[in-house]
Amino acid sequence: MLRQAPNIILVGEIRDKETAEIAVQASLTGHLVFSTLHTNDAPSAITRLGDIGVPPFLIASSVIAIMAQRLVRLVCPKCKEPYAPPESEIVSAGYTSEQLKTATFMRGKGCKNCNGTGYRGRKGIFEMLAMNAKMREMTFSREPTQSIRKMARATGMRTLLEDGIIKALRGITTLEEVMSTCHHESQLAGH
Repeated sequence: MLRQAPNIILVGEIRDKETAEIAVQASLTGHLVFSTLHTNDAPSAITRLGDIGVPPFLIASSVIAIMAQRLVRLVCPKCKEPYAPPESEIVSAGYTSEQLKTATFMRGKGCKNCNGTGYRGRKGIFEMLAMNAKMREMTFSREPTQSIRKMARATGMRTLLEDGIIKALRGITTLEEVMSTCHHESQLAGH
């Protein structure tokens, strides 16, 4: 494949050391490589590549950015109505009073369009970790995922949970849907 000199390469999924090494080598020779990797969040991908067997110095020099994504169900546009989520959900989501002032919480009451579920369609929530010099250094020295996550958050990374909460504030999805999709991120994000 590389002999045909592509600028961009898509590797379906990195599951083993051989595939990971090929993807890393291709990226080190100037190709832009896109691939998938199964992890809970973006910072965990660095640790996962190390677990597969990619040496830390190769991870540090080849990874540009990592995006984690999940799908949340959308509030049905035909039967959506304003609602106030329970106080317990608002507290667990960690909303600020500023966010609550402009919130437009919505939910679907159920109709033929959504088969009575209140949801119709799906939308992605995302978490983007852009590598910087400090994170490359941390990767090289095999820092734990929690430390890399903390550094990414300090440099502006929005977590899956935070992105979902923003979409719930806008009435695109429900807070309940976000919390069920990102249940384990609530502990990771420090909420």
